[in-house]
Amino acid sequence: MTLEQFVNKVRNAVHAYFGDRLSITAQKIMKNNGIELTGLIFMEKGSDIAATIYLDSYYEEYEEGTPLGEIVRRLIQAYEEHRPAEKLNLDFFRDYEQVRPRLACRLVNLEKNREMLEQVPHQVWLDLAVVPCCILLGDELGCACILIRYSHMRYWNIDEKELLEEARTNMRQILRPECVSMKDFLYEMMRQAVADQLPEAEPGREAEQEQLLDRIAGLLARQRDSCRKEMFILSNTQHFYGASVLLYPDVLEHLAGGKRGFFILPSSVHEVLLLADTGKESRFELYRMVNEVNERNVPLEEFLSDCVYYFDRKEGKIRIL
Repeated sequence: MTLEQFVNKVRNAVHAYFGDRLSITAQKIMKNNGIELTGLIFMEKGSDIAATIYLDSYYEEYEEGTPLGEIVRRLIQAYEEHRPAEKLNLDFFRDYEQVRPRLACRLVNLEKNREMLEQVPHQVWLDLAVVPCCILLGDELGCACILIRYSHMRYWNIDEKELLEEARTNMRQILRPECVSMKDFLYEMMRQAVADQLPEAEPGREAEQEQLLDRIAGLLARQRDSCRKEMFILSNTQHFYGASVLLYPDVLEHLAGGKRGFFILPSSVHEVLLLADTGKESRFELYRMVNEVNERNVPLEEFLSDCVYYFDRKEGKIRIL
């Protein structure tokens, strides 16, 4: 069975289950970095927000022997467990003055998004592109966004330069920066991992178990942090396209303090790693590290760049190393 046939059968089966309560459609969706996925789109009557479940991985499971009925059952379950609880009204999106305070920017790879950028206002920044979006925040939505296209600009009758300036100026108020030391991150990660394995503390001994957790996590984190390099994870508080914090003019200057500067290692579109410059770092090793992590650990859709960047405190600028 081809992917197209699979999608049609799944769509028909899911539609038969929900009936007229939902509009069920299938659509090819272009994601970041030119990744094209097939989405099953669930739209409730009277709602402006749709839920999308991507079918590509389900098709792979079907080809590996999972029965079609089991896949349909799991799709229905996935929708019912994660269906949007909020009725989002997008009428505001017709009025630029209401969109303006929600504007922000994302950083994406320039070369891998050439096709998308033909339809999207953008600025070239190093080997990346700065693209504007409208941020949607909510208890159920978390953090989501609408990518702004040239068609939106024409509707609002606003030019590209003004739009991008507004987005870059405004974004810090919506997506606040967050910087965590790698030591603190490792400590919290280890502490949670240990806590998940320990039985619940006996009544009256909670403080004793907390102290035990602190000691074990500290020991494990120190073992993992054997390189002793000063490293930070930079993102925004939503951890949503947090690499764009690099566009905030004073964040790196504040972090640099008396240091020479930082090497910037792109971890994904959602965060970057900052490595303090001690004068002993190898350009070759830094590039090798970034390439290795991108190949092994970063989903294609979340890839940002294979380049290593450098922030020079005296110049106050970021450049490709």
